[in-house]
Amino acid sequence: MNKFGWLKSHSAILIFSGFIALAGSFGQQELRQGELWFADWAQEITGPRTVPKKLIIVAIDDFSLQQAANADLSDLNELQKLRQWPWPRSTHALVLSRLIAAGAKVIGFDLLFDTPSSHGKEDDATFAASLRRHADKVVLGVQTLNSQGPVAGLSLLDLTPSLRNAHPSIKRGLLNGRPDRDGVLRRTPGTTSMDLRQKLGPAVPPGMASALLNTPPETQNKGISLLAPYGPPRTIPTFSIWELLEPKAYAALKQSGTFQDAIVLIGPTAAVFQDLHRSVFSGAVGMPGVEIHATEVANRLEGRSLQFFPPIPGWNLILAALACGLGIALGGIERPLQRLSVAAIAAVGTLFVGVGLVTKAWLVLPIASIAVAILATGIISSADATVKLQWQRRRLRNTLGRYLSPAVAAEIADKPNNAEGLLQSRLVDVVVLMSDIRGFTAFTQSMTAKGEVHKLVDRLNAYFSEVVEAVHTEQGTVDKFIGDATLAVFGAPVQRSGAMNAEAGIKTAIAIQERLEGLNQAWISEGQEPWAQVIVLSYGWVVSGNIGSNSRMDYTVIGDAVNTASRLEQIAKQCKRTIVMSEAVAELIGDQWPLDDLGEFPIRGQKPQRVFALQTATAQ
Repeated sequence: MNKFGWLKSHSAILIFSGFIALAGSFGQQELRQGELWFADWAQEITGPRTVPKKLIIVAIDDFSLQQAANADLSDLNELQKLRQWPWPRSTHALVLSRLIAAGAKVIGFDLLFDTPSSHGKEDDATFAASLRRHADKVVLGVQTLNSQGPVAGLSLLDLTPSLRNAHPSIKRGLLNGRPDRDGVLRRTPGTTSMDLRQKLGPAVPPGMASALLNTPPETQNKGISLLAPYGPPRTIPTFSIWELLEPKAYAALKQSGTFQDAIVLIGPTAAVFQDLHRSVFSGAVGMPGVEIHATEVANRLEGRSLQFFPPIPGWNLILAALACGLGIALGGIERPLQRLSVAAIAAVGTLFVGVGLVTKAWLVLPIASIAVAILATGIISSADATVKLQWQRRRLRNTLGRYLSPAVAAEIADKPNNAEGLLQSRLVDVVVLMSDIRGFTAFTQSMTAKGEVHKLVDRLNAYFSEVVEAVHTEQGTVDKFIGDATLAVFGAPVQRSGAMNAEAGIKTAIAIQERLEGLNQAWISEGQEPWAQVIVLSYGWVVSGNIGSNSRMDYTVIGDAVNTASRLEQIAKQCKRTIVMSEAVAELIGDQWPLDDLGEFPIRGQKPQRVFALQTATAQ
């Protein structure tokens, strides 16, 4: 074969190799980002890992805030102070003292105390006194912010003077983290602390992990230090701060020895604090900042961190040479599928090596780009062989995956140009469904007293999961969760006839009842008390649309039908019926389901109206 014939024979591979060399020269950041994505994937497919012992998070979570909001019902003065955030610093002093009494080795606060307490000087004095007593066992968080200052445009949010001067040996830990270009926080906060110390000088304290473990600040390695999370949020043992504030729950924890010799981090996990960060394992939920710092502590307890070595300059030329050599070698295989199979096996093998390096050796090397180059070369070579054998296909089938999605997502996908209009505020007639657990407050108090808060949260999450699935099955929209209650609508934002919405609402109510019965059977078999609920349905007008502030918007509904549902809930409990509906809903469904006329009831803000109950749904 002459030179021209050889070039023609391998033209596809040569062109592809040139493309890699050219594209790679303009895509260094993309290559780097791809390797990070591979490292994320490698960690997630191998699943959660064992967390070093005696590392605990005390979370200011949604449950704690919900309990604090109802603290006016308590006869304890300490709890009555917690109805509004920020909590008094005397509360943090109480938590600190109780953790020390329970045997904690060291406690870190993932909270800022950069301004005087809003509860007065005495409040700061109480916290300062507690810090003096336990100065050798506590680390307080500080943070840097962008500023107009003279040094690198950064300023340090240090402790307020009354706390900073509480004791000469008060330790501080930097809370800053730096996400990558894609918004995922992968680097260790200790690395960020080291970078900031270079800019602002030694006045910047070490990272929280270094301060807690009393180790020197992280030094510059050849690679970039990354976090190696142990699993999804809450993989690291987490306790609600309410369990330390409520005396009976705390007594149970103290007696169990859970905190003996433990490293404890205290910080917010509730979504309202907006301290959730995209990270490995977190998905769209986000990893709480306190768990990010706990992860670094755990990595250091294991004596290692995930080291990332990004592609070196000229890596695109190395990949191009690899593709060219492999493509020429594959040219000796006649059948296209065999070419592709060889390349695929080599690519998969390379990925397995990469996964092993990430999860066993804690190294992130530019393996993913090699695997992609091998596989892409196999694809190009196979396609080239198919063309030469005239086995090519002139048309590629445009196959789109079909996804089960909520009604809103389906409507937006079908009519993307109408998406904005779909979510605009409008007046519509809808069916509103509200479910509520009977006696939930008493049940919560009982579980809290027993120190079984986690079981309560797990049960509530299991219940909400069943409710959401039942609503989505009938093309409804879950509007919000209100404590133990769920509010759903049928007819917004995707509009349907009133009869269709009423039928969907009835079917959903029956399904929720059946699903709760299934949950109750499982709970009873575990020795737990069953739950009872009421489900109400109303029909009428609402205003639906994006409602909120410029910084936060929620799609929700407000109006007559929502108010009616709230009133019907009390009537349902009064009549001891499970599924209750307004007269308007009963008229819409006609005689499809047997109903009981409960009579006429006064509805606040409206004229009296008849109320109906589903015959087969009796009170539990």
